[in-house]
Amino acid sequence: MATLAYLTPEVLRWARESVGYSLEDAANKVGVKPEKLAAAEAGEAYLTLRQAEKAAAVYDRPLAALYLPTPPVEEPQEQQFRRLPGAPHPPWPPEMQLLARRVRERQDAALELYEVLDEESPWADTLTVLTAGETVDPDVVRALLGISIEEQQSWRDPSGYKPLRSWTDAVERLGVLVLQDGRLPLDVMRGFAAPHSAIPVVVVNTQDDARARAFTIVHELGHLCLAAIGRPVGRESEEWCNEFAGEIIMPREEFAAALSPDEGRTRLSSIDAVALEFGVTPYAAVVRGARAGLLSRNAVNGLIAEIRTRGPRARGQDGGNYYLTQIGRLSPAYARLVLTALDSQAVTAPAASSLLDGLKVSNFGKLREHLGRRMVEA
Repeated sequence: MATLAYLTPEVLRWARESVGYSLEDAANKVGVKPEKLAAAEAGEAYLTLRQAEKAAAVYDRPLAALYLPTPPVEEPQEQQFRRLPGAPHPPWPPEMQLLARRVRERQDAALELYEVLDEESPWADTLTVLTAGETVDPDVVRALLGISIEEQQSWRDPSGYKPLRSWTDAVERLGVLVLQDGRLPLDVMRGFAAPHSAIPVVVVNTQDDARARAFTIVHELGHLCLAAIGRPVGRESEEWCNEFAGEIIMPREEFAAALSPDEGRTRLSSIDAVALEFGVTPYAAVVRGARAGLLSRNAVNGLIAEIRTRGPRARGQDGGNYYLTQIGRLSPAYARLVLTALDSQAVTAPAASSLLDGLKVSNFGKLREHLGRRMVEA
C-alpha cells in the first residue's frame, strides 16, 4: 500500500498557483488526474508520498514547504523583479516564473557565499568604474572585459562556442553571473538582465545560436551598466544596448577595416568572413555594418534576403554533456564559488550539493574537471 502524504491542501494549491500552472497542466506534470489533484487541494483526498515529491519538484519547492500550516506570504516574481530588461511582458508563463525564482535564489546564495568567505563580489569594483561618470562608455567597458581585438580575431570558431565561452567568462569576471537556460521558447525569452547591488545576473536562452547568445550577453550587460547609473528601462535603452553590444563586439574602426571590399569575394561571403572574424552571426554583422554607415540600404536589404534564404543554422551540441549543461545553468562563476567555499570548509559537502542543484558529492570531481577544461578551452 502506497504511503500517503498529508499535505496542507491550501498550501498545495498555493504552490501550484504561485507558479502559474493550471490544474490540468500541473496534474499532467505530476502524473495524476486533474480530479485527483483538485481533491487533494480541497482536502478531500491525499497524494501519495511519491506524487507529493513530484509535485514539489514541479512547483520547485522543498517537500517540507507543502506541509506548512498556511501558505507563506510571498511577493509575486513579476513584482519582485518589476520589469526585467529583456523578460517577456506579464503575465509570465510558469517556466518564466520558475526561472526568475531560480535567479533570485542564485543571487541570494552567491551573496551568502561571498559573506562566509569574507570576500566581496567583483561587481563592487566594476560599479566604481561605471559610476565614475554620468554615461557608460563602451570603450571603457571593453577595457574592463579585457578581451583584445587580437584575441577575439584569433577565435574563428564556426560553431560560435569559443566566442560564447570567452564573452561569458569576461562578463563574469566583472561580477555578473551568466546563466543559460533552454526551457522557454525563443519567441518568449531570448535573454534578460536581473540587476542587483552585488550579484547581477544575465540569463540567455540555449535554444539560440551560440553566436547570438554571446551578443545577447553583452547586450544585457549594457542594461546592467545603465541600471548602475540609474538609467530607466525602455525602448530607448533597448536600442542603446544594441549599439553598446555592437560597439564592444565589433568596434567600428576594426570592423570597417575587416569589411573593406575584396574583389575576390561576393558581398555575402565578405559578410560571412567578417562574422567569423568577430564571432557573430552574419545577420548581426549586416546590422552592425548598416548602423555604422558602412553598408547602403540596398546592400543591407539584399544581404538580409540572402541570409534568410539559407534558413536558420542548426543549433550546436551544447546540451550533449551533462556537466557542461549544468555549468551553464548554474553559471561557471557560481559553480567555482561553491567549490571554493567547500574547499575553504565554509560549507559542508551536503550543503554544496544543494547549492549545485542536487549534484551528487561523488560527482564534484567531474564538475571540477569540466570547469578546468572549459577554462583552458575558452
